[in-house]
Amino acid sequence: MSNSQTGRPLTVAVTSGKGGVGKSQLIASLAVALKQEGHRTLLVDADIGCGNLDVLFNFRPERDLRAVLSGECSARDVLCTVPVGDVELDVLPAPAANRHGSELAPAELITMVDAVREVGRDYAVILVDTGAGVSRNPMMFGAAADRIMVVANPEPTSLRDAYTAVKVLHDAHGINRFELVVNMSQNPKDGKRVYRQLVSVVEQFLPVEVGLLGVLPADDRVMRAVRARQPTTVAYPQSAYSHSVRVLMRRLLEHNADSQASGQVRYFEPGAHAAGTGAP
Repeated sequence: MSNSQTGRPLTVAVTSGKGGVGKSQLIASLAVALKQEGHRTLLVDADIGCGNLDVLFNFRPERDLRAVLSGECSARDVLCTVPVGDVELDVLPAPAANRHGSELAPAELITMVDAVREVGRDYAVILVDTGAGVSRNPMMFGAAADRIMVVANPEPTSLRDAYTAVKVLHDAHGINRFELVVNMSQNPKDGKRVYRQLVSVVEQFLPVEVGLLGVLPADDRVMRAVRARQPTTVAYPQSAYSHSVRVLMRRLLEHNADSQASGQVRYFEPGAHAAGTGAP
């Protein structure tokens, strides 16, 4: 499976306007589900300075993407193959923060995107954990992808922050299509209510389209999986959460043909930097 329109890997940025909405557990569980279905999947931890996929997958990388930024090695040299349940996942570990903090310079962000593109040629799906918030780092990776998955929970603050992420990506990068995942929902009806609330605000102020990609239930086994340092689809494959992740995965793949993010520049495409539009 790849981007059916171009033959390139399908690149999905998973972002959120705030932390604590379960984004990293979702992306880890989704990566496992994709690999179990036979899709060549690359998982990129782009949460600079705060990456936690190594914790979720219980491994310690010898090097991370900071070594690529410093010119010590290529992206392929930091690629980690991690056994997770009955599959192996390929992970690019997040750069550690440096003395300047976790914010990367524009040139460093482009270097990271180039590194992902170099390695990603060998895969069908690239999942990018952008980190939370609306700073330059997560927004650049959101703008670089084919699809943008915004994760929120039913809390009003989470909904507000999801709107902010959509607004920043539209205003700064011309993105006009997003896909919402409502996590920690009490039931499907609650998830759809949250979605309608977001859409009602978006329609008032932004010329963008927000689709509902999936609703994930509040499930105490998710936290148990986090404590066990495993994706929920591995620790509790029969749980309601894991079932919902697999449903979400199928929707993601089914809608690939006609659900591009529709921004001005796709930085993961070869030669995209030359256009320069929307770069930070």
